[in-house]
Amino acid sequence: MTQPFHALALSGGIALGAYEAGAFAALAAAGRAPRWIAGASVGAINAALIAGNPPDRRVERLRRFWQAAVREPAPLAPLWLGSPFAGPWREAEAVAAALQSHLFGSPGVFRPRMGLPGSGATDVPALYDLHPLRAQLEALVDFGRLNSGEIRLSVGTTDILSGERVVFDTARGDRIGVDHLLASGSLLPLFAPVEVDGRLLGDGGLSANLPLDLILDDLPDEDVLCFAVELFARRGRRPHTLAAAAARAGDLAFGNQTRRLLEGREREHRLRGLIARLPPRLRDDPDLAPLLAEGREERTTILCLGYRAALDEAGLGKAFDFSRRTLAARWKAGEQDIGEALRQIEDWSRQPGLTFHEVARPAGAR
Repeated sequence: MTQPFHALALSGGIALGAYEAGAFAALAAAGRAPRWIAGASVGAINAALIAGNPPDRRVERLRRFWQAAVREPAPLAPLWLGSPFAGPWREAEAVAAALQSHLFGSPGVFRPRMGLPGSGATDVPALYDLHPLRAQLEALVDFGRLNSGEIRLSVGTTDILSGERVVFDTARGDRIGVDHLLASGSLLPLFAPVEVDGRLLGDGGLSANLPLDLILDDLPDEDVLCFAVELFARRGRRPHTLAAAAARAGDLAFGNQTRRLLEGREREHRLRGLIARLPPRLRDDPDLAPLLAEGREERTTILCLGYRAALDEAGLGKAFDFSRRTLAARWKAGEQDIGEALRQIEDWSRQPGLTFHEVARPAGAR
């Protein structure tokens, strides 16, 4: 059977983005590399590393990027010998790693601003500067290939002044460069917005953290299989600390945003399928012609993966935990969840219109 058109939507979440990199690595290993990627914030960075490299170098470039981002917790966590595997000490290490990143930045992503020349609008206050990220992207991304159309790339940003969502799309003639990617990840007040084409642009997550709608609004005339990677899972655990409660609130805010979008699109695509099956005789009625043009029989299947942080992660600070152990665990979790999605997909019936499935990890999985 012919494979459907593969698409990939990647959300924002700073250090949680290592999960997306692992998810792509598993897709590539399974021969399911996407033909279209839509990303916001760190999702846009991962998307550029994929679209801006040949197939045989994409995973390697993702690994190089995330290895360069590592910020180990020492010397703020000198109380253990080695690194704890799980439990309270592991949580303490994760919290120390997040604190270390807040104080000193991440080597390959950001540094404290402190008046240093770098990226972003100089007249807008911000805590950190994305100059290290600019250098990484210039070294690891071939922007000629990224803009060639080999993979369609859509990047979401937000106009800081008007509040409008601003999308750059290689299929619509936009030439995406480093500034577009930095703008997509410039979350106030952490990072200063970036001036692009006369507009002050900031984080794409301020408009839509998971830009899945960009794909659903312009589906190709063929069956589509879209992997949507949400870094803030809607489903979670009962919080037992203030930090866990705050982290859970963030997960719900972003995860439910995605779920509401999908519920509306499911209804819309169900109607499109019904319209496509209306009797042919109605097509001769000029009053119905605009309605009938909205019908489509193609199948669109969305597989939604949500990153569920382990209980011993850094709670509210998890997005700033760039420790090697945590990033490796997130990468592995992305690989495992894609593997589970590919195992489950054969069990899902694919009806005309849009169907949506949340990928569930097996019981006992981390």
